[in-house]
Amino acid sequence: MSTSQYSIESFCVGDYVVFERRFDPQDFAAFSALSGDANALHHDAGHAAKGPFGQPIVPLHLTLSPLSMIAGMALPGEPSLYLGHEVRALRPVLYGQVLRYSARVEALNLSHRILTLRVIACHGASVALDALMRVQCLAERWATAPALPIRNSERPGLAVITGGTGDIGGALALGLARRGWRLLLQDRGPGERRARLEHHLRRLRAEAAFVTADLATEAGREALAAAVAKAEDLGLVLHTASPGVNAPLDALVAVNYTALRRVGEAALPGLLARQNGAIVLLSSTAAEQTPAGWEDYAAAKNMAAGFVDGLERSYGAYGVRGLTFMPGLVATRFSDDFRGENPALAPEEVAEAMLDAVAARQAPGNTIVQGLDGARRGGRGFQANAPAGGAPAAPLSAPARQDSGAAPAQQTVRAAISQVLLKCLRLAEHAQTAQAGLGQTPGWDSLKHIEILLALESALGLRFAAGEIEAAHTAAALEALCQRKLAEKGLE
Repeated sequence: MSTSQYSIESFCVGDYVVFERRFDPQDFAAFSALSGDANALHHDAGHAAKGPFGQPIVPLHLTLSPLSMIAGMALPGEPSLYLGHEVRALRPVLYGQVLRYSARVEALNLSHRILTLRVIACHGASVALDALMRVQCLAERWATAPALPIRNSERPGLAVITGGTGDIGGALALGLARRGWRLLLQDRGPGERRARLEHHLRRLRAEAAFVTADLATEAGREALAAAVAKAEDLGLVLHTASPGVNAPLDALVAVNYTALRRVGEAALPGLLARQNGAIVLLSSTAAEQTPAGWEDYAAAKNMAAGFVDGLERSYGAYGVRGLTFMPGLVATRFSDDFRGENPALAPEEVAEAMLDAVAARQAPGNTIVQGLDGARRGGRGFQANAPAGGAPAAPLSAPARQDSGAAPAQQTVRAAISQVLLKCLRLAEHAQTAQAGLGQTPGWDSLKHIEILLALESALGLRFAAGEIEAAHTAAALEALCQRKLAEKGLE
């Protein structure tokens, strides 16, 4: 971002700011004097003790007050006009709790100079507040710099890899380094494999640090968790560490499940601050096939996959995915004793497919199964019922983004409208939108209508007149309008 002149074009989708706030009873006293809100729920301990929260809670609109600062001081700052917001209060906020606010640019409308921001406020890994706000830049250019540091979550940040010097972990480290990620790598100490990986990373001029930790022990897990909790711009956790198939059950559970849970919990506040990241478990197709003698290994992997599924359900809506990657037989030291002459995937193939899956951040399904014929994605267990003899699956790749840089030719108008409605109205990913309309579909009110039109302008490269905005009140009317506007531009 330029240090001399700022404009709407100084910002990008994915830009985000993070800061912390804590509210105390004195803040409520000032808020009450301004707002006139003297409800006993917010200040009378005896009254609040009889209610569902057991103690006074911070008023919602007091927790919302930092949104004004976000718009007026950072995104965009000096020339801001706050157009409005929608908010969900998900959990009560108590006095003295530290809230971490994250505001991320979700969409830009350059012609109208409007930023759409997603704001979440978290107490640790608990999301208390979720808001979508719209801010307009009143000036084309201005000189005052944003008051908060701005990072971009669409760009590489810091990646944590457990088992970082293993065959697959090392391949992941090199693949991420080539993509520009910084690395925090866990292994069990210096040795030949670490030295070799360090040599390759230096040649790539990668920024990498190692944490020596035995994840089978509590001390090792805590050491790695402490390093992860302090990480800046954390975007990815890849859990590849595991004892061998014949290891004791306690060790398999400690490394596969307990370590993942502890490190994942330490990573969540940072990942939520970025609103774009993933915690990825390297599992195996053996976790579902459970070959004879692999029962303990499969049990430990399935425990870990259950934790990952919970992450996906709880945090997927906030941009933090929980993914399980299940390759077939891989040519690693891990499989030397039982692989024999069977064909196997190369570690580099697995690493690239894992990184492709991570890059497809909007793709449905959080389980990726990789075989010699490619990778398939769905919910856990989806491949168990897949028809035999199907066509080989294509390698996974990131879908084209539907922001201001997406070309109309990449999608049909109907698909673009459906995606915009799903996102703006926060509908389930498979919801039917063909009959949606203003005043008919929950959440589609007059303010949301403007947001939908702005998102369609950005996705399809169009600009609507005021009369057109007022007339197109249903999905069908929007489709007809967009088709006509594209025809006028000669793009169909």
